[in-house]
Amino acid sequence: HQPSQIRMNARRFAVSLALLAAAVLSVGHPPASAQDAGAVFERLLKKYHAITGRRAAFTQTTTSAYADGEDTFRGVLILQGEKYRVETGAEILVVDGEVLTVYRPVEKQVLINDVTEDENSFSPSEFLLHYDRRFEVAGVETAQLGGQRHFKLRLRPKNPDSFFREATLWMRDRDDLITRLELTDANETRMVFTLTDIELNPVLDAATFTFTPPEGVEVIDLRS
Repeated sequence: HQPSQIRMNARRFAVSLALLAAAVLSVGHPPASAQDAGAVFERLLKKYHAITGRRAAFTQTTTSAYADGEDTFRGVLILQGEKYRVETGAEILVVDGEVLTVYRPVEKQVLINDVTEDENSFSPSEFLLHYDRRFEVAGVETAQLGGQRHFKLRLRPKNPDSFFREATLWMRDRDDLITRLELTDANETRMVFTLTDIELNPVLDAATFTFTPPEGVEVIDLRS
């Protein structure tokens, strides 16, 4: 197991956050002006900068030009600043801001590595809190998602060589929350995330962003 494999795993399981499987989408209005796009983006930033934490259920669907079919899984995301915890049926992923821990119960294995800045990686905090670091607004339009009005913010990377080539945030109009995130990377892999049961500023246990390996599991520590 190499550090790059762990980063790939983190990219696959992050949250960031968002996520969908079967919602019916329909565009309701033509694209808004560039001025409107900037106003909606500022509204979104204001909302998320005021949030200290969140918990949500998510679904992630991944499709690729190099793979048959699609990969879908569900789980729970807890996010607080640079810390997050993702639980699915196959893995538990915990980031305390400095250390990444991945537990795979079926394999009886725990992987530990330092958290590093990586343009090729995806994390919930990066895309749900700091998307303005990597992206700028290219346009916005309104659409219906799950029977509710949303703003679709199309983002373009500030760096033309960015690994993530396209991103779309769906912001729910009634409360300015992101309920869906779409990403396409340089390998033509498309990830769609939907978030449901969103809880803002939940009371979290002190152990939420820590992980103690169970007895009898293999621990692989890749920290330098």
